[in-house]
Amino acid sequence: MTANEKELDELLKTLKQRRDELNLLLHLGKAEAKELWQQTEEKWQRLRNQLEQIDSETGAVAKDVGAAAMLVADEISQGYERLRKLL
Repeated sequence: MTANEKELDELLKTLKQRRDELNLLLHLGKAEAKELWQQTEEKWQRLRNQLEQIDSETGAVAKDVGAAAMLVADEISQGYERLRKLL
C-alpha cells in the first residue's frame, strides 16, 4: 500500500466515524443541520463511487480520480465539521 493509499484509507476511516456520530446527533438537530447533512451525504456517495472507480482503474486515470476523491473527502470533512458546530 502506497503512502497516498494509506492516507486515503485513514481519512476514510475518520470520515466514516464522524459520519456515524453525526447521523446519531441529527435526530435531535435543526432543519439547517439536516439540509447540510443531505448535501454532505450526496458527496459521501459520490466519493464512494469514485473510490470504486479507482479500484478498477490503473495508471494516470487512477491518479486523477484519486486526487478528485481526496478533494471530495476534504469537502465532506468540512461539512461534518460545520454539522458538529451546529449540533
